[in-house]
Amino acid sequence: MVNILIYGINGKMGRMVYNAIAARDDARAVCGVDKNTDSRGLGLPIYPDINEVTEKVDCIIDFSVKSALYEILPYAEKHNIPCVLATTGYDSADAEYIKEYSKKLPIFRTGNLSVGIRALVKLVEKACELLGDKADIEIIECHHNQKVDSPSGTALMLYEGAKAMRPDLEPVYGREGIVGKRKKNEVGIHAVRGGTIVGKHEVMFIMDNEVITLSHEAESKAVFANGSVNAAIFLQGKGPGLYNMNDMIK
Repeated sequence: MVNILIYGINGKMGRMVYNAIAARDDARAVCGVDKNTDSRGLGLPIYPDINEVTEKVDCIIDFSVKSALYEILPYAEKHNIPCVLATTGYDSADAEYIKEYSKKLPIFRTGNLSVGIRALVKLVEKACELLGDKADIEIIECHHNQKVDSPSGTALMLYEGAKAMRPDLEPVYGREGIVGKRKKNEVGIHAVRGGTIVGKHEVMFIMDNEVITLSHEAESKAVFANGSVNAAIFLQGKGPGLYNMNDMIK
């Protein structure tokens, strides 16, 4: 049985992680951390500060905000606790901070916890291999109107998948004004925000007189919650390092 601390437990994703754990028999939520410490309906302690946690914890799952990183990782190092970082929007400084702590701890970080998205990345890589520079590539990501970061972590994963096969590619984030003719090596990355869209991603390979579109749409955030719990189970017994969906699927 894996004891899990849910950071941001009273947020929308935190509650979904709690529900995902409750439906399993290989994990249990033992506590949470949240500024909102209302634990009604949960039956476990919620702390406003992670340093107040006294329960035995085998893994921390974080679906909160990127700044929480600087509280979670020092605590995790002190108590030798693996972490699943499911928040997106990290900048280069955050990524370097995570990398340094991964030398001391097992850390799972990914832009998307869906197996379907992992398959989509592989399909993008294969399309790039087959089409080479014959196709212009555009990535469109759609999310709900409460998402605070752009582009999505998933869109960046898709771009990195394309770039792995075509190292010359460079991202262009939206276009406005007189931008000139499209460069052969640019990848347009576009963000749509509205309503309650859970997550939709399209990768277009645009050629002369034909277009190939690869797409994925998440119908429920439960996909990501379940994925985070799977990642927490996967990390048990792992040594220090930075792990992702590729490692878990293998």
